[in-house]
Amino acid sequence: MTRRSTAAVALATCLLGGGAWANPFYVGRYRGLAGGPVDESGWNVYWNPAGIAEPGARVALSLQVVGRQGTYDKPAELNGIPPEEAAANAGFNETGALGLLPAMAGTWGWDLGDFVLGVGGAVFVARAGTANWAKKPGGPAEFPGAYDGPQRWATINTFMAIVSTGVGLGVSHRPTGLSVGVTPVANFATLSTVRARNLDTSEDLFQPDGRLKEGRILLEDATDMALTWIAGMRWDAADWFGLGLTWHAGHTYDLRGRAYIQAGDDPEQTVDAKVPLPVAHTVRGGLWVAPVEWLVLRPEFEWSNWSVMDEQTAVNNSPNDPGYGDALIPLARDFDDTWATNLKLDVYDLVPHTVVHLGGGYETGATPTRTHEPGLAEADSFNLGLGFSVALPYDVGLSVSYILHQFMDVTVTDSIQKPTTNGTYTDRRHYLTVDLEFAFGSDDDRAPSPFPRRDPGEVAAHDDAEGE
Repeated sequence: MTRRSTAAVALATCLLGGGAWANPFYVGRYRGLAGGPVDESGWNVYWNPAGIAEPGARVALSLQVVGRQGTYDKPAELNGIPPEEAAANAGFNETGALGLLPAMAGTWGWDLGDFVLGVGGAVFVARAGTANWAKKPGGPAEFPGAYDGPQRWATINTFMAIVSTGVGLGVSHRPTGLSVGVTPVANFATLSTVRARNLDTSEDLFQPDGRLKEGRILLEDATDMALTWIAGMRWDAADWFGLGLTWHAGHTYDLRGRAYIQAGDDPEQTVDAKVPLPVAHTVRGGLWVAPVEWLVLRPEFEWSNWSVMDEQTAVNNSPNDPGYGDALIPLARDFDDTWATNLKLDVYDLVPHTVVHLGGGYETGATPTRTHEPGLAEADSFNLGLGFSVALPYDVGLSVSYILHQFMDVTVTDSIQKPTTNGTYTDRRHYLTVDLEFAFGSDDDRAPSPFPRRDPGEVAAHDDAEGE
């Protein structure tokens, strides 16, 4: 493996740290527990474009701190590993680090009497992830590949990100409380991954004649661009009830890059390569209900058609190469559609000018046990979160949330991957979100509230400051 190629994956891994493969590789938690399909903020460009249609201007800045702790315990007996190779191909390994994800969004709306027209824009990364597994410097010297850990046949390092920018339009009809909106989105996807790989898909360490057999394959800087859309509707039916529905369009990316192939101690081969990256359509819906003045309940649901991820095979894409069209990394996926449900609570007036957010939920996993692997897998999971939003002086709102995302432990005994990836998996993710929102008023000089569904006059921290 060339030094330049290895460094590329290492640099990408550092940019996002130990990131999270969630729903799968979903990290779009803008505004933390305050976000969602019935949110009212500059992030409506993403959460629900119908909400863009609000008078005045908002600029939202977001920073997410994402952490992951994952483990894989690979028993020799469950994977047909002979005793003499167990020290190199079986055992326990872990991955974990921190990553930072900045993003920004904004909206501007005009009061047109019975109608409100709004536009908005955003730059964000809603899907991204890395895996950077621990090294094993104490491994047996006679097996040099063991340094990269027993999971290396599925992944050593992986980096994937989809950077998105969108411009949205929303319109609201005040007499009925109905709003609709759409955000066309330009997406730029990139993938780099390196793993141990033998041409016959085995995890043999040596040839029968004693020569090194274990190889490596690096898929570097595979990229594609696509246009998708986010569409939404809202109905704020009364001053105590409303609902929202959002459709995030999916797409199958045709990622193209370079593959560096090292078969044992043979010379390295370099070819063009391509690999599909299906991303599911996602539908999100939610209600907001205010049974009493100091409490808002926000039940939410989500569905994603991850069954589009049936297989994922990187192939040789060099027309003049004898191996043109050959599979370089064949991967079984057979993903399932996923469902999620959450309940969020906004508690007002516990602290002046502050809303306390509580939340929790459950999500079904996309990955069946037979295709589980350390590189990309999701079991059923639950999440718990705590946060707050506070009104700062001069029409500034601050929202902070912490969310724990805990996946169920999984023991795999029916792997169809080649080589097999039977064993026990654990996974836990942490999200700390910090969001600032700046409001700049409207045509009637009425600043939007940092607090959803509350009149700005009720939250007057900025008025207090201006009156001093």
